[in-house]
Amino acid sequence: MRRVLIRTRVLLPLLALALAGCAQQVGGTATAADDPPPSAERPVSSTSAVPSADPDPGTGGTIDIAALPGTWRGSYTCAQGATGLELEISEPDGDTVPAIFRFFPVDGGAPTPSGSFSTRGSEANGQFVFRQEAWIEQPEGYVMVDLGVASVENSTMTGRVGGPSCGDFSVTKQG
Repeated sequence: MRRVLIRTRVLLPLLALALAGCAQQVGGTATAADDPPPSAERPVSSTSAVPSADPDPGTGGTIDIAALPGTWRGSYTCAQGATGLELEISEPDGDTVPAIFRFFPVDGGAPTPSGSFSTRGSEANGQFVFRQEAWIEQPEGYVMVDLGVASVENSTMTGRVGGPSCGDFSVTKQG
């Protein structure tokens, strides 16, 4: 009986931590356990979670921002699995590009909620990155992510999602 109690006291908190960590991966980067939860009023900072994508050597790290405006649709992966992604990219504003990042469940993927936040793309240190700005629709317990663009070729944009347990993204320009 005592072994069961000890196992329960150890395993239940570990299980709760594992599940809580997975829930935060869907819409963004994880925050440390001591950090206050993110809110619509205070977006999670992306400065410590820069996407780990390296630009494709063939692109030289340069993206033609004039070719980006439009709707791009595809998916990305994080701890929860495949998740739908839509980037609605606006006309350039100087050397930056405003965009809306929408995420949603995909057929055969995890039953994730939908959400959206604003981002702004720019080139820094030879890499084009869409950095999170502010929530538009935040599902409870979710945080925002950045996107490091590796390449834009033949109406397809690929790169890496900035966040622990996150992987690649790929979107294709619609219309």
